[in-house]
Amino acid sequence: MKLTRVVIVCALWVGLGVGRAAATDGNPGIVPIAGPVGHAIYGTLAAKWWQWAAETPAPESALLDTTGANCASHQGREVWFLAGTLDGSPVTRSCAVPRGTYLFFPLANDFYGAFTTDPAAHKTVPYLRSQVTCIADAVVSATIDGVPVNDPQQYLELSIPFAIHLPEDNIFGVTAADVPHLLLAPAVDEGYYLYLKPLAPGAHTIHFTAESCGGPQDVTYTLTVD
Repeated sequence: MKLTRVVIVCALWVGLGVGRAAATDGNPGIVPIAGPVGHAIYGTLAAKWWQWAAETPAPESALLDTTGANCASHQGREVWFLAGTLDGSPVTRSCAVPRGTYLFFPLANDFYGAFTTDPAAHKTVPYLRSQVTCIADAVVSATIDGVPVNDPQQYLELSIPFAIHLPEDNIFGVTAADVPHLLLAPAVDEGYYLYLKPLAPGAHTIHFTAESCGGPQDVTYTLTVD
């Protein structure tokens, strides 16, 4: 995954109505994306995932971490985010996750953020969305404790618009000379995400792969829920 001028490629709400979404997707451990409520949940969390990923300083970043040492960095209380990698290299991370925590992570995702100096026509949501459509062609897979996720292609979402305020020591290594004011706004995302219900106490393994316009992903998380 990389940052370019054209596009930045990478790759809560429990109260939004999880309980009202019918579990009809064949994956009982995953919050369904079907219907307007499911899409609203995923689209909101995807925006928050990007803010977490891009606004966390590089030394504390879970995306740059190859061991899991930064797994708890800047996480919320009810939902934790997991991450792929920036360079596509295979990685295995070990993490301790609090009991009762939901997990949300991309299998493949893509976002585009407008610069403050962009013309007005390039700051519209339709234009921004047109820049991330390539991710829909991604080939993704995932297993949870060795059980394959049924039809992972069903978990394609479009985020709500959001803004990213990059820190000076950001994961992309850009400065205000590259990105004026280190601000990307508005921004939108498209991606394949999984929103996992809290795992039972004990050891778990999550593995996911992707081939997409953002490059490959091959990520394994070994989790201990305590």
